[in-house]
Amino acid sequence: MMKSKLLKLIGASVLALGVTVTSTLPASAQLAEPEVEAYEDDSFDWGWLGLIGLIGLAGLARGNRHSETTAYRDPNR
Repeated sequence: MMKSKLLKLIGASVLALGVTVTSTLPASAQLAEPEVEAYEDDSFDWGWLGLIGLIGLAGLARGNRHSETTAYRDPNR
């Protein structure tokens, strides 16, 4: 019973100390400008590849227009 209370007291103290330390620290922001990386895209327009993909998927949007209706007969009649 005594260990449980002692552990709770230590845990609460660590938590309170952590909150106190983080609330008193000054806020810092990144002031350095990030490095800009130059890259080559080899003059390939990736938008055309996306359009070709959409054209390929257009056939799926139509659905099944030639669905046959199946009539079921009640076997008890």
